[in-house]
Amino acid sequence: MISEEGITKEEGATVIRMIGSVNAPIAGATDHFILKDDGKYSFHTNGDVLLGTMSFQMTVEEFDISWFKLVPSAEYNPTSGIKISVTTTKRYEAQSTFRFTDDIASKEASLSNLVVSHGKPDLDNPDNSTYQEYPLTPTFDKDTLQYEIKLLEYIDDMDITATTLDGKATLKIKVPKRHENGNLVYQADGTTIEYEEKEMLDKTPFNSVLNKLGEPDTVLTIVSTAEDGKTVKEYQLIIKRPYATIRGKAILADFDDEGKVQDVLDVYGVELNNRVDINLYKPNLAEWESIPDIYQIIYPDPFTYEKLENISKEASISSKNDGTFEVYIIPGQYDVQITRLGYLDYIYSDVELKEGDVIEMGEIRLAAGDINRDGTISQEDINQVKQVMDMLNDNADFLENYNPSQIGIVSQEDLNYAKQNQDRDLQIVYFNPNHS
Repeated sequence: MISEEGITKEEGATVIRMIGSVNAPIAGATDHFILKDDGKYSFHTNGDVLLGTMSFQMTVEEFDISWFKLVPSAEYNPTSGIKISVTTTKRYEAQSTFRFTDDIASKEASLSNLVVSHGKPDLDNPDNSTYQEYPLTPTFDKDTLQYEIKLLEYIDDMDITATTLDGKATLKIKVPKRHENGNLVYQADGTTIEYEEKEMLDKTPFNSVLNKLGEPDTVLTIVSTAEDGKTVKEYQLIIKRPYATIRGKAILADFDDEGKVQDVLDVYGVELNNRVDINLYKPNLAEWESIPDIYQIIYPDPFTYEKLENISKEASISSKNDGTFEVYIIPGQYDVQITRLGYLDYIYSDVELKEGDVIEMGEIRLAAGDINRDGTISQEDINQVKQVMDMLNDNADFLENYNPSQIGIVSQEDLNYAKQNQDRDLQIVYFNPNHS
């Protein structure tokens, strides 16, 4: 601010005296203020800058302006010029306060921070918070424009929060373009992903869907545009998802009258749907094995499906209708469950997967007849089929377990399954990728 302290006239001379103080724009708010080694700021510009206007009333009609200049002092050494106009019609505007302003738009487009997170915080009960931040590689610096994250979790989205160094900058983000079903949009070559630009707010999380395991890395670009509308900085974030691959084919074995396996239900003209679910768990299911493992160890706490329901899955994928599957898995150690209602499961225990591994499990035949879903086919399953014989699948009490034949009605075929496979148990085996 410039404050007029007073104007005086000396005898024999035309003199105006004004004492003022300058409260410049906030230091660092624009690129005109440079911090010097002595801790003080100096003002720099390459062109004419209107910092302010000042007017006052003179006591004489004519006034010599040649002596007006910026005077150096012990602390400051101004080098800018002063322009004085004595021809304006209105030479007097105010006698008290004048405001100096810097009208040049900022060229600062840097970010001051970039945070990648998932989940929501619970401020009232932190123990229930699911919020987690993920470290960037390298550590964030406003002048570093590319970062990576190596994600080893089964999550589908992440929040990106960018903070501008100058609050006057604006943000956008370039994200992979997707169809309505969520699948990536590719260009005509079938391999180049298309991108679209979306609005992004300063200090506000932007939720971005991640590319699926097995798809290319998720590449996000945060575009920061300075107040001048011309200066732009682009920060690229690459989210990598290491994975291994498991392949196989499930066959839901059907028996004809002679006890021979057939894959198509010829009697009813219905082709057997071989779709199964592939569930991934942390490797602890084998500890509940009810039959001796390869080391002839019988565990005291046998496997049950009730216990399995209390264990969270790491991931769950369905096969195609023909039973084939290709599952992308985060590297680690798992128990892999191949399951279908009405059939005995296969559980491969302690499957160890490293990044880039491709494991072929081959054909997996599931035995039909586990009607009551207890991991073994027994007389109880035979009795249960008899109790619901001829029940149609539109009955409110109908369960998929009752009808492994898939013909839509509990039939003699389902009873035959249970009888043919009686006394068989679910399979929990240690999988050796070298001998599928």
